[in-house]
Amino acid sequence: MAPRRALVVEDGSEYVNGFERLATARGLDVAFSRAGDLESARAALAAERPDALFLDVVFDRTPAARLAGDAEPLAARFGGDRVRAVRHLATHQGFYILDALAPLLADLTVILAYDFAVEPQRLEALRRRVPRLSGLGDGTSISQALEMMLTTS
Repeated sequence: MAPRRALVVEDGSEYVNGFERLATARGLDVAFSRAGDLESARAALAAERPDALFLDVVFDRTPAARLAGDAEPLAARFGGDRVRAVRHLATHQGFYILDALAPLLADLTVILAYDFAVEPQRLEALRRRVPRLSGLGDGTSISQALEMMLTTS
């Protein structure tokens, strides 16, 4: 049987490294790949369909030119402050990536590193486009996140 495949979209490697360590320690047959931005996530999804996708939200180490979303309308919203607009894109990047990838994710388990506990309506709205989307509650361990990916895929 082929190993399960999970794509981790993050600007570092903390999640993918943690998932790999845990899977190895538990003897799980899971192959992880990593994408660092929207374009590499699109390429990874086109190259090989994963069983699950884990998506970080904050991409504060990503160069502004590689962030998904348009900073110019945001700058106007923030009174012309382009720095603030880029910071907004970086701190909410997972949502921008999720929105851009949504047409490719309809049948895929997606875990977003975001706690929807106080925004259940936001999760409900996002699930209209990505039906198998789940969030991570505050205090969710990386072990629990791995279990969510494996049990829902």
